[in-house]
Amino acid sequence: MAKSGEASGTLAKSLEYLAEHLQREYELTSRVKGALVYPAFVVFVAFLVLFLMMFFVIPNMTKVLQDLGQQLPLLTRIVISMADFLRSKWWLFLLFLALGGVFSFRYVKTKEGKRFLNSAFLKFPALGPVFSMVYLARFAENLSTLVGGGIPIVQALDITGNVVGNTVYQRIVHEARDEVKKGKNISEVLQKYPTEFPPIFTQMVLVGEKSGTLDTSLLNIVGFYQKEVARTVDSFLSLIEPLLIVVLGLMVGGLMAAVLLPLYQISAL
Repeated sequence: MAKSGEASGTLAKSLEYLAEHLQREYELTSRVKGALVYPAFVVFVAFLVLFLMMFFVIPNMTKVLQDLGQQLPLLTRIVISMADFLRSKWWLFLLFLALGGVFSFRYVKTKEGKRFLNSAFLKFPALGPVFSMVYLARFAENLSTLVGGGIPIVQALDITGNVVGNTVYQRIVHEARDEVKKGKNISEVLQKYPTEFPPIFTQMVLVGEKSGTLDTSLLNIVGFYQKEVARTVDSFLSLIEPLLIVVLGLMVGGLMAAVLLPLYQISAL
């Protein structure tokens, strides 16, 4: 962007484009990350409660229940067995998590791992469409900024493909770059991938190419997808919050039921 601005004598305009682009990119990324904070916190609390109950509450209750000399319910026996395993084999559990973490970390660093992970993100239930819209907005935002700043379209596509953040979209964008070199339009390539690039997106790109206002058309797309991401994230949060609370309640309730069922059986006798 700086090179293009210096060559064309419009450095101030190029830097202004870049500043606006970085601000929009930051706002979009921050909104998506912020949406994941609450679910992550609830999941952390759930595992913390389970840990405390398995290591401190269940063992103490087990002694009391076993002294009763009654046949324990199946749920209670399962919970006691799990607690005993975690207390006696906690190192094995941690070792399994560590090995799994190291393997996963190394795998996602490979090309095949990145491709698998990026593809899985797009197919993930509920969050897949959100990730897709984020990548579409990032593609349109970067390409619009570069084209508006005077960068040649082939070079702009090359840069955009490298910073889009997903190998699936990177492959498509680089294919578009190669086809543009041969004289084809970007929209001709994008229309071959209706799952990754919806028809409305491709049509907006086509209109921008025909009218010579590709950067403006792409900015309109950015505005649309940013609003869609915000709306979808808000809807997702409104659903995920009560759902996580219900799941947490069922987990803790199941443990409490395992402890209280034998006591109810005795009182019934």
